[in-house]
Amino acid sequence: MPDLPEKEILNQLFNDTEKYPVVEEGEPQIDKEVEPYIQKLEKEIYLSKPITDDSGQPVLSSPSSQDPNIVLPVTQTIYALGLTKKVTEAVRWLSEWCKRLIKIFDKRVVFREEEVNE
Repeated sequence: MPDLPEKEILNQLFNDTEKYPVVEEGEPQIDKEVEPYIQKLEKEIYLSKPITDDSGQPVLSSPSSQDPNIVLPVTQTIYALGLTKKVTEAVRWLSEWCKRLIKIFDKRVVFREEEVNE
């Protein structure tokens, strides 16, 4: 098919006698008189108790904490060792990725605990 606007393609799909105009709708225009009284609100809504259906099953519960700790997939010794490896080794890239997470999330990031062999 030749490169035609979407409206023309839709009109070609139907018979020549039937034409269906495509109307694009944008955001509604607000009168200048009303504009000072309208404000956009964007805030989180927290539920005090879960919402249940007629049988008592929970449909929607309160959100959990949004600041959990992030446990990295490596221990601190493997992280330090990985930063000294060559760029072609996978452990280096894993350490670099962990370094990035530490920079982004700072105090929420913890290393995996080292396993003690007995």
